[in-house]
Amino acid sequence: MRFDSVKSPTGWAYAAAVWLALSFVWHLQMGIMYRDAMGADSTGPVWIFLAYDGLITAMSLAGVVCVLAAVKPWGRRLPPWSVRWPLWFGCALLTLRGVPGLVENITVATGLTTYGLLGMEEEPLDTGLWEFWKDMVINSFFFLGAVTLVPATVLSARRAGSARPAPRRV
Repeated sequence: MRFDSVKSPTGWAYAAAVWLALSFVWHLQMGIMYRDAMGADSTGPVWIFLAYDGLITAMSLAGVVCVLAAVKPWGRRLPPWSVRWPLWFGCALLTLRGVPGLVENITVATGLTTYGLLGMEEEPLDTGLWEFWKDMVINSFFFLGAVTLVPATVLSARRAGSARPAPRRV
């Protein structure tokens, strides 16, 4: 394995595109099967759930386009801001969603914080329940999204910055 490939944005971009495509399919199926996704005890309006899920579905699709545009030749025809801003926004969202949730799951699973990361739960969290492990899988999925999108964004921004022509001396 060459270490240069770790510094290449193309591999990270493809990994992020796969993650974003999975997110797109996941949220698309949640929108189609919204009653199951909302749960039987949900009291919220259906339209709010569908609007939120539709937003995430659209963001995932736009993310696939943007992350590939950052490394593919056809992406050079787009204004740089139209690719970079959505990617940086996606990095922030995935990092804010994935990292704290997974950190809390890990600290609870290891027994460091049995009442949650902030200690705000009324009872110790039960790591033997399906709900806990389902949350662990979901938080791991979002963490993986951050792990793939952040390097793809940073490395493609560096590559774009180094590809600029040097200023001409007069």
